[in-house]
Parts: sequence; structure tokens; C-alpha cells
Amino acid sequence: MKIYNKPVPTILAVFQRLALFVGIVATLSARPAHSAVISPNQVKTSAAQSSSVFLPVITKQYMNLAVDPADRQASLEFFNSVYRASEGVDIEWTGDINTCNEGTTSEAFRNAVRLRINYFRAMAGVPGNVILFTEYTQKAQKAALMMSANESLSHNPPSTWECYSVDGATAAGRSNLFLGVYSWNAIDGYIEDPGSGNYPIGHRRWILYPQTQKMGSGDIPTTGNNWAANALWVFDDAMWGSRPATREEFVAWPPPGYVPYQVVYPRWSFSYASADFSAASVTMSSGGNSIPVSVQPVVNGYGENTLVWEPELVFGSSPAADEVYTVTVNSVTISGQAHNFSYQVIIFDPGTPGKYPPHTIFDRYLGDPPG
Repeated sequence: MKIYNKPVPTILAVFQRLALFVGIVATLSARPAHSAVISPNQVKTSAAQSSSVFLPVITKQYMNLAVDPADRQASLEFFNSVYRASEGVDIEWTGDINTCNEGTTSEAFRNAVRLRINYFRAMAGVPGNVILFTEYTQKAQKAALMMSANESLSHNPPSTWECYSVDGATAAGRSNLFLGVYSWNAIDGYIEDPGSGNYPIGHRRWILYPQTQKMGSGDIPTTGNNWAANALWVFDDAMWGSRPATREEFVAWPPPGYVPYQVVYPRWSFSYASADFSAASVTMSSGGNSIPVSVQPVVNGYGENTLVWEPELVFGSSPAADEVYTVTVNSVTISGQAHNFSYQVIIFDPGTPGKYPPHTIFDRYLGDPPG
């Protein structure tokens, strides 16, 4: 039985416990990347999220999303009509942690999570038609329950865990995991991939993996003393299939073209299937001025091979005017030949439509963690 009147841990103790999430770097057949962790003073979220809904009904027009970010107006409208539509929907969770009942979430809520996934995929130029497969979602729901009940993250949870189930453990090994955040906010978190252990941005790479057709999302809201959790099943039976056509031959985040500032994060990435990035380099410039970048160690085994770097820029605030950044990736070895790539990312403010405020990853997580 779960005891809830336990002593409240210090913030340092909570952080140290949550920091023990390091996964195993391996091949595609292995588990997804390290479990995402937001700093404890940024993870608290209420069970009832924002009641604002930009477009409450997700219709057939969202079944296969596509957009060309080279068109500023198209990117702006896509953000305001798709990204903003995927938030503010009531979870209507039917479960109970005390009885280890994972429960279900509303169809509208699941559609909102799916919409956020496909927003990022379409912007990145990969097929924006991922569905939430019922079996994956049901098992991911059990995985999320375990993470919330045990206030910890593991891709290989022991059978001694509270609310342990075989299905939940199976899902944990095939899912991105998040503690303290759920819903579309978790999708944003996976794309951002913050934290020192997440420098390979493995969560982002699985969400943007071109072959993926089916995912599953398990979501548990903050309940009593238990933190919210998300398990996003990212391994489907299409992962070994042929790579579909993509807008560019590579997959980058932020992608080439006009990108709303709300979804530009400190870690930038450039993925190319089977590429060798061991000798690759990155340069960035804006307005004729060079921008220092810190290139992260290359780690293969998550989605497509990827180069990650962090430019010395400030993120999260609205630019006074469109900001143009030229990115050059040199010495990428593909089939034994060196290749160079250059593209522009234009960060812009899509504006605030009516009462719907711009959203950033940290907007809703400020405050002390549950005790």
C-alpha cells in the first residue's frame, strides 16, 4: 500500500533521485533515450490545465499534416491553428493511483497530444500522420502510472515497484519517459530535451524519426503527492521499414525556414540517416556576425544519426524582428563521401491570436515540487 504521509524530501534529494535516469546507449533495437527530467523547481503542474482551447475539435484535416516553413505566413498560420489547438483539453482521467488503476484519458485529450506530435513532425519535414495506436496507448498508460506511483523513471522497472505490471514494463522499455509533466507539454519537453544527460537529444530523434507511423501516449496528471507522468511509446513495427520521402534530405530542429520562437530551444540538431558525423563541424552566423557554438559528442543509436550543438544565443523571448541564422554543417560523411550543408533558420514571433498567449516549455511548471 502506498503511504502518502512520508517526510517531505529536500529539493536537492529529489533532484538527485530524479537525476538517476541514465539509459543505455545502443542500437535501434534498444530502449529510447534517457528519461527526460525537468529541474524540480520547474516540474509542478496542476491536474487541471489551461481551459483555453483554440480549436476544440480535431478534424480530418489533421490526419496528414504538412507545411512549408519557407513560407512565413504558412508557418505562422500552422502554429496558430495547429500548435495552439493542441492544448487546453481536459484529460478526464478515470484512474486511481491508490488502487493502481491506470484508467483512461478522453479521446479529445489523446487527439490533442497526437496533434502536438504531428505539428513537430510536419515542421521538421517528416510525415505528419502518426496515429496513437490503442494497444500502445493502453500499455503506455500503465507505464506512466508506474512512474507516477514510484516517483521515479526507469526503462526497466523492477517487479517490486508499486503498481508494477508486465504491460507497463514492456511499454517503459519502448517509450520516452517524463516525470513531472504530461500531455502536449511532455511532447514539447521531449523536443527540447533539456538536462545534462540528454545532450544526444534522443527523445527528439525518436519523435522526428521518419519511419514512425504509430505511437502511444500514457498520461497521468498530478494526483495528491504524486507527480504527473508521461510515457510516449515510440517503437512501432514500421521502424525497420524503408525511409519515406522527407522535405529535405536531412531532418533538422529547428528546421530550415520560418520557425516560431516558442519552439526554438537551446539544442539544435541535424540528422541524416547512416551519416558519419565523427569529423563534422558546425558554424552559425547572423547579420554577418559569427555565433559561437558548442558541439556535443556524437552519440548514435537513437533514431537517425545526429549532430547536436548549442549556439550562444538567448532563447524564449519574442524577437523584435525576424532573426535570420545561417547554419553550415561541414564534413558529413555519407556513403564514404564528405558532404557540406547550408540552410537558414528564421526565428519569428507568430503573434498572439486573441486571448491565447504564446506558450513556452516552462510557462506552466514554475513552483516547488509536490512533497
